[in-house]
Amino acid sequence: MSAKAAITPQKDLAVQSFKAFFWGAGGSILKIVLQFVTQVILARLLGPAEYGIFSLGVIVVGLTAIFYDVGLAYSLIQKKSISADDIRFVWTWQCILGLSVATSIFFASDLIANFFSKPKAEFLFQSLSLVILINSLTALSFNLLKKSLNYKVIQISQLISYFLGFACVGIPLAFAGYGHNALAVAWLIQAAMHFTILYTKVRHPVSLRLQTQDGNHMLRYSLTAFGTNLVNWILNGVDKIWVGKIYSAYIVGLYTTAYNLVNTPAFTIFVNLQAVFFSAGARLQEDHEALRTIFLRLLSLITLTAFPFFIVIGWGSDFIIETVYGVKWAEASPFLVPFAFATPFLLLWGISTPVLWNSGHTKLELRLQLPLVFLWLAVLYFITDLPPLTLAIAAASLFAFRSIAMAAAALYVLKIPISSFLRAIAAGVVLSLLLGVVSAAVKPIIAGLDIDVGLQLLLLLGAASVSYLLSLYFLVPRLLAQDLRAYLMREGERLPGWARSASRFLLRHPKP
Repeated sequence: MSAKAAITPQKDLAVQSFKAFFWGAGGSILKIVLQFVTQVILARLLGPAEYGIFSLGVIVVGLTAIFYDVGLAYSLIQKKSISADDIRFVWTWQCILGLSVATSIFFASDLIANFFSKPKAEFLFQSLSLVILINSLTALSFNLLKKSLNYKVIQISQLISYFLGFACVGIPLAFAGYGHNALAVAWLIQAAMHFTILYTKVRHPVSLRLQTQDGNHMLRYSLTAFGTNLVNWILNGVDKIWVGKIYSAYIVGLYTTAYNLVNTPAFTIFVNLQAVFFSAGARLQEDHEALRTIFLRLLSLITLTAFPFFIVIGWGSDFIIETVYGVKWAEASPFLVPFAFATPFLLLWGISTPVLWNSGHTKLELRLQLPLVFLWLAVLYFITDLPPLTLAIAAASLFAFRSIAMAAAALYVLKIPISSFLRAIAAGVVLSLLLGVVSAAVKPIIAGLDIDVGLQLLLLLGAASVSYLLSLYFLVPRLLAQDLRAYLMREGERLPGWARSASRFLLRHPKP
């Protein structure tokens, strides 16, 4: 990183951070649309059972990521300055870890398939071991770009690689009858293209180095990240393993597809939100006032947008599943309800953990969540014989509780008064409650109409949208904190003409 970048004034850094977030968010929106269209086509072609088999592969790759991406590459973001030796050190260990984990999965693929009682999945696990290796090698380039807030390259790479892998290869193979293996090949191509594009841009050193001057500190940091990521995965992913172990591939497909429908777009935004906030916070570690301001602004925006949106999604779950995936996926709609209601808490978590890590409380997240691991495992034991919907409700409830705990920790670390927190979320809470009431009231009426389910969904979304805009106009300007309203007014003047006019109208901001 250049000396000029290192002494960037805090005000310019805040602007740069928000630009990076909104650039990342813009690319994320395109990626969400691309993923959504592609995955819907593939889900309709393959059906719940085949999709369920592939979901097991996703679960395994997600688990192994904890072991090959232990946080070494991520530690470069936290460091104020990095050397070529630091980069070689991280590259060496990413190669060692990636190769070790990939080899283990390849040779244990039959054991993993037998664990899930899904022998058809053995070749899938072997194929995805290559994805594990490639992803491990990609981590260094990816985090170097994040450190420099270069989200343009990251987003372009993700879009191009996903389009080539899943749209250009995965869909034709699914049409040709290759089932879940079509998705495995698509993922392999996507991972290879993503690595190629990012490395071509960064071109970091690839010579090997087992030690570096600050290596012990980086290893300690990565071990803390490893412990935290392992706990997070157990709390986030063990329910998917439980479903895969106990239930048929058909149920696995329903459960994971409902989860991914809301989690994938939210997680895409979460990754960009957390990474930008983490990168910016690393440069503002001593300025808690700046961190407080950014945290409260993001908190207000999340509660104003994400919470109302996902409440409507939850109420319209049956309309959405049948419209998007077709009648044969209708049994996924009950799972979508708890997942949708819990999903916006992911974004709340996304702005909380960077605060803890950048303020020197790197172990606090781990300490707060470790007791929940034992609680969650106990809950899983007692609900084993209950319907899978019970598991979905329990998983969603636990996730919301964890996110609230992380937000409370961030408030404590930043010394944010409860009054400031309540002012930040007031408008979003009122808006969410209103949309929940409206959705609950109009849905039975819409469901009783003898029209296509797609039209029913449009009517529900239309009623929710009208209610949202009216609430924004009449209520939100009175409930928003003055500093946030002033910030939105100021930033709104940079928008294109039509968006600038809409911003002035909704915020009651007169034309200058």
